[in-house]
Amino acid sequence: MSLVVAIDNLKPDKVKRMERIDGVDTPIAGNTIFIRPSIDVAVAPFTCMNQHDIPVAPYAGLNQNGIPGRLARAHFHEINQFQIIVDGKGKLGRHDVSPYCVHFSRAYTPYGPLQSDKEVGWGLLTLRTRYNTGPQRFPDSQEKLKQIPNRRPWQITKKVSIPAQGPGIILQDVPEIKDKQGLFVHALTMAPHTRTAAPDPSGGDGQFVVVVKGSLVHNNKEHNALTVAFIKPVEDAFQIHAGAQGLEALILNFPQVTPRSVEAKSPSTAAGFKKWQCVLCTFAYDEALGMPEDGIPTGTRWQDVPNTWSCPDCSASKSDFQMIEV
Repeated sequence: MSLVVAIDNLKPDKVKRMERIDGVDTPIAGNTIFIRPSIDVAVAPFTCMNQHDIPVAPYAGLNQNGIPGRLARAHFHEINQFQIIVDGKGKLGRHDVSPYCVHFSRAYTPYGPLQSDKEVGWGLLTLRTRYNTGPQRFPDSQEKLKQIPNRRPWQITKKVSIPAQGPGIILQDVPEIKDKQGLFVHALTMAPHTRTAAPDPSGGDGQFVVVVKGSLVHNNKEHNALTVAFIKPVEDAFQIHAGAQGLEALILNFPQVTPRSVEAKSPSTAAGFKKWQCVLCTFAYDEALGMPEDGIPTGTRWQDVPNTWSCPDCSASKSDFQMIEV
C-alpha cells in the first residue's frame, strides 16, 4: 500500500525544532521526517560498494534551516537521491536555487556546498528509496571516492515550472531529467475534485508524489500541502484525487538500480577545441562553449581559465579537472 503523509499529520515538535541559545528559544536547522526507514533496516549492519546491494528503505525529510545561511560542505551519498527546494532560496554548489528547483544526483556523485539564504532560509525536501549511511563529506571522503570502481557520477539541477491551474488536468514532462532506467520528473496541476493516475512506477526503483500546493484526497481524507506519497515499483499506478483547492505536484521516479558498468566516452567537441572533466562529479568544461555565465567567453582555452574558478556542481578546484579523450 502506498505511504501518504502530510505535514499537517505530524506532531508539532517534529515540524519546528527549537534550542535555547543565550536564554532565547531559537529555531534551529532540523529535519521534518515524513517517511523514514524501518528500525530493522536502519540498524542492520552492511557494508557495500554497490548501491544495488543497499536495502530498499524509502525516506522523505524536509530540512528547514532555522538559522539562515548555514553551510553544509560538499559531499556525496552512496545512493541515488532527489532534492527539491519547496520554500525559500539558497545555493547548491554555485547554482542559485528556489522553488521548485529539482536536483538529482546518482550514487557517488559529489555536490555542494549547500547554503540556505542568509535572510529567508529554505525548505529542502530530500527523497531516497534506499537506506542511506549518511553524507560522505569532503575533503575527508575524497580518497574513498577514488576507490569506487566503474563509478558513473551524474547530476542535474533544474528549475521546474508547474503549470497554472485551469479547468482540468495538466501533466508536463521534464525532459532534462530522464534516462532509460526509469528516471523521470513530471509537473502536475489538477483542478478541484479532478482525478487521474500517476505514471506507472514499475520501470524504476520507487516513485514519490509531492503535493506542493492545494490538497490531496486519500482514503477519504483530505491532506493539505506539503504532502508526500511513496509508491513501490510493484504497486499499481497511484490514484491522485485533487481536493477542494485543486493541487500542484511533482512526480519523481527513481531509476532502476543495476550493477555499475563502464560508460561510453563523451562525444567530441568542436574541431580544434578540447573538453575537460571534473574527476569527482564529471561536470565537463568545453573550450568551444566556454562559460559566459561565469565570465568565461566562448573559445576560452583551459589554460586561460582563472585558477580561482571552481566546478559549479561540486566546487572542486581547477586542479581536479582532467582531459577527456575525444
